[in-house]
Amino acid sequence: MRPAGNTLRQSSALPDARVINNFPGHYPTEDWRVAYWLVTEDGQLVHNEVALQLPAGYASICPPIAPGQDGCVYHVRRWGVACRTSLLEVMGFDPAVLVPLEPGQPDDAADQELLNAMLRVTWFDLPGYFIIASDEHPLLLFDPDDYLKGSYVKWRTHLGALAFLVSGGKVNADFIRLSHEFPASYDEAVEILLDILHER
Repeated sequence: MRPAGNTLRQSSALPDARVINNFPGHYPTEDWRVAYWLVTEDGQLVHNEVALQLPAGYASICPPIAPGQDGCVYHVRRWGVACRTSLLEVMGFDPAVLVPLEPGQPDDAADQELLNAMLRVTWFDLPGYFIIASDEHPLLLFDPDDYLKGSYVKWRTHLGALAFLVSGGKVNADFIRLSHEFPASYDEAVEILLDILHER
């Protein structure tokens, strides 16, 4: 099982994946649409959309939101998006359907397996080299009826991803403040880093 953490690891999703479900066939699902931006290895911005299969009933306990509000999105990372796992408890979702526990298994080990399974129900790797999420390039999550139920703008900007790529991972910053307060300088920095990437 891949770790849930490591915010800057690369996504394990196949580049051409259109539907994402970490436990296909294990429980009834509903299709949500996630629209997001990614940065390619050569620094280009690409918009993408895929379907996330969340457990049936998730939409009924996740209210509509305005753009910029997190809603049922917990966070965005380089690898993808995490929806709120806590809502599964409200739904009464039973992770035991995913983790057959062995008789005599230590409680700590069983609890850890159940927690990992719950996270994987709601945390999704998305196709893309470096997923970003900012005011300029938000991640938006829509329920099966196309109501906006989640968004995220507090992760990495285009410049943040470029700085990480150009520096080989040494620069880890979002540059959100720079994009808000000094947009001309922000745009200039994006162009400079794109030129550096293209020269390599």
